[in-house]
Amino acid sequence: MAPVPITRYAQLAAQPWKNGQGITRTLCSDSTGIDDSWTWKISIAEITGTQPYSRYPGVRRGQVALGPGSVDLVVNGRNVLLPVEGTIVFEGEDDVSAAPASEGFLDLNVMGQRSKWEPSVEIVDSPAASFRESRIQVLVALEDSCSIGGQPLARLDSVFVSSPEEQQFSGRFVLATLARH
Repeated sequence: MAPVPITRYAQLAAQPWKNGQGITRTLCSDSTGIDDSWTWKISIAEITGTQPYSRYPGVRRGQVALGPGSVDLVVNGRNVLLPVEGTIVFEGEDDVSAAPASEGFLDLNVMGQRSKWEPSVEIVDSPAASFRESRIQVLVALEDSCSIGGQPLARLDSVFVSSPEEQQFSGRFVLATLARH
């Protein structure tokens, strides 16, 4: 079996949020690179203080709190405390702001246009990930001790599960999925 391509988080360039209030690093998307248009996107955002999220009309968003510490979200006026590895799904039109409990807070975002994609996020331990038709599946390492087929992964490195061959993973991961409508 050929080595699986790994996206190394440490090598990704920071990009400004759509609203300019923070930075993000894109793990993968279907962007053409022209005008930053996409129908799906998986990224890791840094939240440096209390700040509003960018609005994405027509998009559903899944989020995983990566820490350190928890984050207080206000979603359409409703308070939600999201602990480390806590997950939430909300709409791109929602009025969302975040206040992290610790400096250096990161969150994983899985975003898909509602007319085409249904995003979901879950935490999995040592999964046997298999390719599924009409789905985009990405595993994001939550620990420095993770691996795929013997290849080491650093925390936040990711692997696109795109082959019909079963892959053996070791460690704790976020499984980000976008199911096609």
